[in-house]
Amino acid sequence: MMPDQEDVVAELQRIGRELDALSKGIAKLDRAAVDAWSAHRKAYASAYLGGKGPIKDREQAAVLEVEATRLAAEIADQVLRASKERIRVLRDRLEIGRSVGAARRSQFAAEATGQPA
Repeated sequence: MMPDQEDVVAELQRIGRELDALSKGIAKLDRAAVDAWSAHRKAYASAYLGGKGPIKDREQAAVLEVEATRLAAEIADQVLRASKERIRVLRDRLEIGRSVGAARRSQFAAEATGQPA
């Protein structure tokens, strides 16, 4: 069953509002990811420079010490990617909605003239 034109319009408006909100939030998510990676690099450098022993031991000790900041940065990246994917999916749904709306209008016009759709 094809949705009513009003249903199509309402869904397209809802998707548009969600896209608008996500678009506004994406810059904040991007900044959060950049900040998280910066914090990780700084923490690693501090841990490495403050370490004792051979280079390989200091490197591995620094990796262990800053694992939480690396994980936070990876998570920030993942949240950013998920938001970008949601935007892509919503744009696809907009296109589908536009196609359904056009098909519905065509059907309505054909019904009004008594011709098959």
